[in-house]
Amino acid sequence: MKIRHLLIALAALLTIAFMPPLVSFLGGLTLVLGAGTLIFRDLSPASQEAAERHILGWLRRVRTGGSASASEFTPTTRSLRSLPGTPVERARRIRAKAPTAGRMDLAHPSSPENDDDGRPH
Repeated sequence: MKIRHLLIALAALLTIAFMPPLVSFLGGLTLVLGAGTLIFRDLSPASQEAAERHILGWLRRVRTGGSASASEFTPTTRSLRSLPGTPVERARRIRAKAPTAGRMDLAHPSSPENDDDGRPH
């Protein structure tokens, strides 16, 4: 047998050995994430905000190597905290608009509709 045939046979054996646990793990992970999504959707907005802050703090600690404490990432401004019974408003992100060719035309007073002296027809 050639080396290629041995490698193909070894790959087939490894696939048979490790594919069912992998598929079971991915299926279980999908089930847990789906259930978590349904539970999160049914929470109140304040509870969703608390869960988001908790997860964000955990992700930042993981990203920085665990050296930062959770208190560094909690919001300290009064506008981000909600009083009991008041709805929580989220800040909206606004994407900056790039200048377009239409906006550049406004800078030039002469256009095809104007005479040579800049007055309209």
